[in-house]
Amino acid sequence: MEEESIMKIFIKLFLLFISLLGIVSCTPRMMERLWNGYYSQQKAVEEYDKKQDAFYAKETIEQKELRKKNRQICFNISGAYSGNWDQIKYVDCMQERGSPIYRGGN
Repeated sequence: MEEESIMKIFIKLFLLFISLLGIVSCTPRMMERLWNGYYSQQKAVEEYDKKQDAFYAKETIEQKELRKKNRQICFNISGAYSGNWDQIKYVDCMQERGSPIYRGGN
């Protein structure tokens, strides 16, 4: 009887120790991520991706085909394949050809 109660106390203390060890070892990592803004950046990226997907999902099939064609042309014009990427040229080219890209806030 007395051995059972000692064993139960030992098990409870062991579980408490393991739980505390888990909490203490995770806390510095979590605090570092919070301090560096990891979670807010992740949330902002997810929100941007969601809005971007919605923007492109509204396009008709013809617009999607035009975008695919214009993307190849504008990649060549902007120097994407030569390693000299110029995003301003790419965006201007896409807009001139009738395929505006998502810039956020829409």
